Amino acid sequence: MATADFEARQLLKAYRKGLISDELFEQQMSEIKNNNGQCYMYNGKMHATEREMIMHLLDEARCAENFAAEYFNRWVEVSDQECVKGGIRMVQQREHYHAQILEARLRELGGVPQCTVPQERRDKELPFYASAEKKDLEKLQSIANRLSDPAAILKPVTDVIAQIKDDQQSKELLKSFIDDEMSSIKWLVEACQTLSAAAPQAA
Repeated sequence: MATADFEARQLLKAYRKGLISDELFEQQMSEIKNNNGQCYMYNGKMHATEREMIMHLLDEARCAENFAAEYFNRWVEVSDQECVKGGIRMVQQREHYHAQILEARLRELGGVPQCTVPQERRDKELPFYASAEKKDLEKLQSIANRLSDPAAILKPVTDVIAQIKDDQQSKELLKSFIDDEMSSIKWLVEACQTLSAAAPQAA
């Protein structure tokens, strides 16, 4: 396993430097797995076991969802559009629930929450979404710009799902999580499009 770890790390370094293509990277990683036993990857980091990979994902996703629930909650309090307020409330509840269930599964696997949102990000995003001076459209546009490629955003999670063989409970939990996230993204993008289309008429 030590040899596989070393080879995979060297391959990852070359990939990050742009020395090898996506196709070649995936092919050589597959060869390492086949020749040296299974290794597990999440978001560019290798793990020796499936459980470690899953716990890493659960902790980071829990952290992100908890922060999203926090800023969506602040947004609801100052929303200037009733239609947006209703949707944001639903998205906020989803994020809050996700954070709880992801943490519960992490602890069931023997993990302890460690991931935290960088203070710089909190200082930038919380005041923005909590501001009554910033309109719903501006906030939706900010989010929609980040969500232009949902499949790419969720790829680290779907990649983990594809690697899970043993922990079927976590696998199905994450598949359901993906479905929820896609629903939230769909609503946010459509709400942005609706308000954007109405903006010129209002002007």
